[in-house]
Amino acid sequence: MTIACSLWNHDKIYMCRKSMELCYRLVPLMGDDISYLAQNVIQYIRQVRFVISVNDLERMRSSEYTEFFYNDSSSITFDRGTIKTLIQIILLLIRKADPTVFQVMDELKDLYCTNISSHSEFKELLFDLCCVNDDDTIQLLDTILMLYQQPSSIECSSFLKSIDINPHNLFLYFVYRCGSTHDILIDLLLENDSEFLAYFHQYIRYAINDIKHFKSSLNSTWIDLDTMQTIIANMVLILEGDGFPYNTKPLIRRLTRFEELLAL
Repeated sequence: MTIACSLWNHDKIYMCRKSMELCYRLVPLMGDDISYLAQNVIQYIRQVRFVISVNDLERMRSSEYTEFFYNDSSSITFDRGTIKTLIQIILLLIRKADPTVFQVMDELKDLYCTNISSHSEFKELLFDLCCVNDDDTIQLLDTILMLYQQPSSIECSSFLKSIDINPHNLFLYFVYRCGSTHDILIDLLLENDSEFLAYFHQYIRYAINDIKHFKSSLNSTWIDLDTMQTIIANMVLILEGDGFPYNTKPLIRRLTRFEELLAL
């Protein structure tokens, strides 16, 4: 871990990306000894915060941005890939009840309060940076869902609440980015190699058990109740037909129950 973290500031972007990816893969194997990594996360946030410009951020969010673009300042080399991996590392770390992780949260809260004007702006930024493709999007949605399903510290829950990040808000924003229709959701459910089916099963189960907060999220986000009911009804109709490479009945039962609760 020490060697990998030291390469985050390498002058070659390839080394920066790979060293951060290695740290991300090592986090689940570290147990509770994460203070060194957390301190490196804080240092990296401060370094990038010092040199990144509005133009850098807008370029990383552009649809024309590719892996060949990166920032090469005198002090640190970074790009959208390193920022995305850093966010993934942070999402793994914040489940830990460790003083250095609390420092990471404080650093992020300060960054958020200083630079973000609204919750919707932050979600748009988060998706632009972390959801380059379907796999990245599903990983983000699933990670946030797991954070809420598993026991976590009071500090973790408070931090996520302060930046308005929860499974419902992210899922609804994702549906909004998909055009507020069922089409892309069905396409993802049709893909054999997609992790979306497992995530969607778990999320609908979570939403059924937390329907009050789901409806509350509908009142404050981009998808209204009528639109959501239409999306679910259309999905059930399509899932009842042929063409899916798996048994759709369990998912249909959950969606039907979800639909019933939405109508109450």
